Amino acid sequence: MAKKRSNGEGSFWQLADRTWVYQITVGRKENGAPERKSFKGRTKAICKQRKEEWEAQQAALKAQAENEQRETERLEEEQKRLGHSIESETLFEDAFLEWLRLYKSPPTRKPSTYASYIDTYNTHFGPAFGAMPLYQITQDVIQEYYQIKQLNGGRMDGKKGGLSPKTIRNHHMILKDFFAYAIGKYKLPGNPTLSTTRPEVVQKEMRVLSPDEMRIFIEEVMKETQRIAILTDLFVGFRVGELLALEISDLNLDRQTLTINKNLIRVKTEALSLENPNIKILNYDPEKKTHLIVQSTPKTKSSNREIAISDGLCELLVRHIFTLAHSSWPNPDNLLFPSKAGTYIDPKSFEIRLTAISKRCEIKKVNPHALRHTLATRLVEEKTPLNIVQGILGHSSIETTRKYLHKNDDVERDAITAMTDYLDMEKLSNAPRLNGARKRAKFAGITLPHFSE
Repeated sequence: MAKKRSNGEGSFWQLADRTWVYQITVGRKENGAPERKSFKGRTKAICKQRKEEWEAQQAALKAQAENEQRETERLEEEQKRLGHSIESETLFEDAFLEWLRLYKSPPTRKPSTYASYIDTYNTHFGPAFGAMPLYQITQDVIQEYYQIKQLNGGRMDGKKGGLSPKTIRNHHMILKDFFAYAIGKYKLPGNPTLSTTRPEVVQKEMRVLSPDEMRIFIEEVMKETQRIAILTDLFVGFRVGELLALEISDLNLDRQTLTINKNLIRVKTEALSLENPNIKILNYDPEKKTHLIVQSTPKTKSSNREIAISDGLCELLVRHIFTLAHSSWPNPDNLLFPSKAGTYIDPKSFEIRLTAISKRCEIKKVNPHALRHTLATRLVEEKTPLNIVQGILGHSSIETTRKYLHKNDDVERDAITAMTDYLDMEKLSNAPRLNGARKRAKFAGITLPHFSE
């Protein structure tokens, strides 16, 4: 008679290939049926050894789970005692800069975007929050920051006074994004930015050249060395970095188009990554504070575009290219608008030239963005559909394009003048009365002056 097995000892049997199977009961399923675990081996001893190893592993996992549970309970007790999580004692400086490094740095984001975040931290967030643990940065702390910045913002341009509502709004969006991340990472109870209030952003009226100013401006531009670049900017509305990054190959004579697929911009050296495949750094020198770079993508996805140009502008560009070919100017990068030295024109230098032209014309200052707004205004005045204007300017949202629509007194006056036929006084006097309307005296309602002694 076989020896009776002990409880939980399990049973052995041999398969056709002479492999042994050792099976034990490890518990019960939800339906009450036994839950079993099997171990295979060439011998019974190997099966038992594997069973013991499994049991040791299960015991270790159980002990680990119990330790983690005890640690969780300890942290919960500690959090109740302190009123905040241990993780939230991390300093804002450490948490924010780590977030920037992981989520806002190239190649995930453009160097220009990353540089703006670093500037904002160094100038504003660092001095305000850097040494504070995260749990201390409450809604009231954030609100007070907005209030202070409106009064005395520590502007990057060195001017006195507070930050603009738009800048404070930008700060809010960065902080909101960071604290949304910090809720999970540092176990914050909520996002302290959500119930704050910010100043209302009022859209600033941008500079737009009137038709008369355009004629004066164009006449003066013709005296400039880079006149074709300036005229092109006026007639196609490219962003200045898009314009100055153009290569001759971006002009397609068969389709008579200009293609935008890159952008020239100056960024701080600390925001650059030498391994970033999406940028070309011009004349890199680690000792320099800033560098000109060519980004392989413009400002937004919608900024990549091919724009049809007029016969007149196309002829100007063709003549310009032939002039370059017969000049002594070098052009190793095949640029459409190279400097005299054959290099990319710095966007700041381009803006300085526009300022100089404005002074000579004795008109209000014109910058590259004013040329862009001027084009948009002229297009709308010519009844160009708004979605076409959006495509030309390379806006991702038509709401952005609406901000480029500007008041024009002459157009308004013409529109109002078109209504004057309805103001024919003789026709108004003889107009039939509406049913039930009492005839009104011609001069009824006029208050006569009072003459006192």
